[in-house]
Amino acid sequence: MPRRETLFELGPAIPIERPIRTERAPGALIARPVRNQVEMPVSTLDDRVASDHPVRAIVDIVEGLNLGRLEASVRSNETGGGRPAVAPSVLLALWVYATSQGESRASEIARRIETDDVYRWICGGIPVSERVLADFRARSGHLLQDVLSQVIASLMHEGLIDLHRVAQDGTRVRTWAGADSYRRKETLETLLSDAAAHVQRVMSEGHDQNRSKVAQAAAMRAAKDRADRIARALELVKTKMEGVSDADPSDKKRAPRASTTDAEATRMKMADGGFRPAYNIQFATTADATGAIVGVSVTNRGNDFGEIAPMVSAVKERTGVQPREWLVDGGYTKKTDIEDVEVSGTSVFGPERKDRAASDGRTARERSAALIAYNARIESPEGKAIYAQRGEVAELANAHAKSRFGLSLLRLRGLAGATILALLAAVTNDVLVLVRERAAVMRTHAASTNPAPIAGA
Repeated sequence: MPRRETLFELGPAIPIERPIRTERAPGALIARPVRNQVEMPVSTLDDRVASDHPVRAIVDIVEGLNLGRLEASVRSNETGGGRPAVAPSVLLALWVYATSQGESRASEIARRIETDDVYRWICGGIPVSERVLADFRARSGHLLQDVLSQVIASLMHEGLIDLHRVAQDGTRVRTWAGADSYRRKETLETLLSDAAAHVQRVMSEGHDQNRSKVAQAAAMRAAKDRADRIARALELVKTKMEGVSDADPSDKKRAPRASTTDAEATRMKMADGGFRPAYNIQFATTADATGAIVGVSVTNRGNDFGEIAPMVSAVKERTGVQPREWLVDGGYTKKTDIEDVEVSGTSVFGPERKDRAASDGRTARERSAALIAYNARIESPEGKAIYAQRGEVAELANAHAKSRFGLSLLRLRGLAGATILALLAAVTNDVLVLVRERAAVMRTHAASTNPAPIAGA
């Protein structure tokens, strides 16, 4: 066989002598292979969540709710086809559990579904995206009203709450709007014209080959959303101007304004003394040991006048029970409010009024029977003792809503969005109350059926 020509003539191999290291280099971080580790343990989602984990009780309650109306609205079916919809109970359980953990962002919940065994257990292998979570919450106003009523009905049916005494309190919650987003009528008209022109430009760019259909759709949604928000702000400003007959057009400081981010939000004085865009969220809480929330309302007014009678009516309509005693602070005790509630059969407990006069004075003669009864009640030792319960009940519910249930910042716009978030906090609170009270009943029952052995027996 002829010798093959090579570019270089190779000589005999020369062995290379390498020093033998007998000691490891000090401080060296070396990743070494471990080939006998179990890469994917054979287990189910049930195995990865402890049997006594609170999420199991939460899901049990949610799955026991009647969500048939929502399931009936699913359009995909065996005949027409379509992608299977995520079970409403799964989405509701995700939001309730996430709210109980202080999480209010759909993006974070979607991330945890990929990484957290508890969230994965709730889904049970069903893929749930951020968009599905956000859309479900944004459209869940009527659903959450019904769910709150069902949970309260369960608490009442099992005798776990007492509705004869209820405390009401409001809390101002900052909304997702800038303090500098408020504009006058003339500025809003200019902004609306610019926003409409921007919508037209985005529509004309709809056939741009350099942008994906998803990006084009997102740009169109954003443009229309801004135009709608500015139009809503302009509409509200015009309504405010109609209600002020002696308004001076040249007085720019007193001219009505509205936010281009959240038109219905009002700048309110907050706890720290500053003024920010916010909503006034009202909770009615049972004044027993449970602290169940039985009433929710949201306004964009900075004071609490006129809020007692509507809440009493809402609680009666929701529960079928007329509370006998209603605890409020001084921000609610307007004469007409007290009279309206007292006539309905509910006794109001609040601080002593400042408009007191001598028994033979004009103010005393003008008092109604309801106000006379109110003054006599709150001056008595029993009335003062009852009123003392208000702070530890109503204010605690507000504090938990903000610190534990993520209600420190409203991420949905408008009164409707703020109401959804308030209802979600109330539903979460009452589901946890139901879990806790059922567990207490079971412990009591177990202790009565299995008494502790007598010492020395």
